[in-house]
Amino acid sequence: MTTVGVVGLGKMGLPIAQNLMERGFTVVGYRRSGTDELVAAGGTGARSAAEVASASDVLLSILPDLAALREVVEGPNGTLTKLRPGTVHVEMSTIDVAEKAALRDRVRSSGGDLLDCPIGGTPAMVRPRAATTFVSGEPASVDVVREVLDAISGPWIYTGAFGTGARLKYVANLLVAVHTVATAEAMLLARRSGLDLELVQRALDDSIASSAIWQRRGPLVRERRWTPAPGPIETLHHILEQIEDQAEAIGTELPLFAVTKRLYDKALAEGWGDLDIAAVYDLLSDQSPASVDSGSTS
Repeated sequence: MTTVGVVGLGKMGLPIAQNLMERGFTVVGYRRSGTDELVAAGGTGARSAAEVASASDVLLSILPDLAALREVVEGPNGTLTKLRPGTVHVEMSTIDVAEKAALRDRVRSSGGDLLDCPIGGTPAMVRPRAATTFVSGEPASVDVVREVLDAISGPWIYTGAFGTGARLKYVANLLVAVHTVATAEAMLLARRSGLDLELVQRALDDSIASSAIWQRRGPLVRERRWTPAPGPIETLHHILEQIEDQAEAIGTELPLFAVTKRLYDKALAEGWGDLDIAAVYDLLSDQSPASVDSGSTS
């Protein structure tokens, strides 16, 4: 039985670990704030990333930023200190490709390999296996972890050379951001035009004008229900910064994206980072989410 080491047991990592165990894998995990939830679900807690590496056939990490990933891999209690020869590290964080490639090279020099495998979807989509993983890196390493990839959440796609996984996720998140702003604008137009918003939702859900974002975020916008956030603004904004850097690096203008990002820049500056991305509606309608009641439809 393959043992998978999971580092990062947050909103995405814990349900990934649960899915792995459901498919018969043994899971050893580490999180700085503790592993009680993993243990309660049937996994084994570790005291460090190094301890995870020493006990695992395959490593998996999903972390908030580059600093956290560097600490997990290169830190004094990092995976490199105890890495088993031949170990494949499935790295699912969305961070700068060049920085992740540098860590991959460190892992290779220690006898393993690291794949770039960001996951597309919200935390609520992971447990029911509705998220998509974008897998990139050495094909031979992908072959080693195919069964693990099958168990993580939902479908996975091999995108090619290392880093193409992250770049495909940039494309996906550009669409998520722009479609969310479009949904907010459409609902604002409908509301101020005196239309019944539930009727508008039903009429457009299955029409050519619809999108997955319209169907999932439309109800949140109608009710101005920003918490609990399926997708926080802060999380999306972190990726929008990377998209902006990528567009600049390849000399590509993205006018719709530029307008969209300015709105999310403002939302983050206003302190809305923990609100759902659909809260951009309140920027468009000049309202403050601080005064929003749970059931408000104003």
